[in-house]
Amino acid sequence: MGTPRITRHPQYYLHDGSVSIHARHLFVAGTVFRVHKYFFERESEYFREGFKAAGPQGDGQSDQAAFRLDDVKISEFERLLWVFYNPQYMYDEQPIDHWITILDLATRWKFPGVRDLAVRQLQKLDMKPVERIITYDKYNLDKSLLLPAYILLCKQPSRSVEDGKRLGMPTVLKINEAREYAQRFAAEQGCHSPTSADAEDQELVEILKDVFGLS
Repeated sequence: MGTPRITRHPQYYLHDGSVSIHARHLFVAGTVFRVHKYFFERESEYFREGFKAAGPQGDGQSDQAAFRLDDVKISEFERLLWVFYNPQYMYDEQPIDHWITILDLATRWKFPGVRDLAVRQLQKLDMKPVERIITYDKYNLDKSLLLPAYILLCKQPSRSVEDGKRLGMPTVLKINEAREYAQRFAAEQGCHSPTSADAEDQELVEILKDVFGLS
């Protein structure tokens, strides 16, 4: 059985590039990208250390010595490169899944600036509260960014069992605790049949900060 043929990427094999990167996923032969090493060394601790540790057999100076990235889909790596090679005015045109992929790779490969960019873009997009909470918790993002999502959940009359399972017991318990505090506050303000939805947003913010231990 012959050696699988490795192809050059049609868009991101740049002839003035300074490093070759071989991206592959599982047992797929993969694709070689030729890009500018400067971006990776400037932005990523992972790549700065990786290029040094790879040695001449895998530092990316040629396609034959391409720096290897295992367990990454070609479409995912394309999205990360898109950040560096596309104009900024196109950022707001990209959907949620695009930025989640970028957030994932930026976290995995220690691109702090790109990670911050992905978070800023996600903040602009309309995500369901449960999806936002799950995503932000997965990547250990600042929980204060989730206050609007927590407020929406507090004001919902109920949530599905599936959403509860996805959120996890600790988050569900804290949301329920905040709802109880909000309902009590609404009653103290003279509401005759209070629910958590009757509390003002600002009061809910303070309750949620206290429940989730946010400053």
